[in-house]
Amino acid sequence: MKVGDLVIMPGSAHGHYEPYGSSIGVIVKVPRATDSSKRVGVYWMDGEGHVDWEPVDWLEVINETRP
Repeated sequence: MKVGDLVIMPGSAHGHYEPYGSSIGVIVKVPRATDSSKRVGVYWMDGEGHVDWEPVDWLEVINETRP
């Protein structure tokens, strides 16, 4: 995952984006190469207005950014 990718959290209870049934977020922060964290900063489009650090394993990329 990289900055700019659109993601969802399959099975999440909030938001209603069809056909996914989840809120859409955009990756805005990734850990440094020296950081062993398995989380990325996601700005969710559900209106809360903040970045959440989510486990990569919980996310699904629905639209990758291009270089």
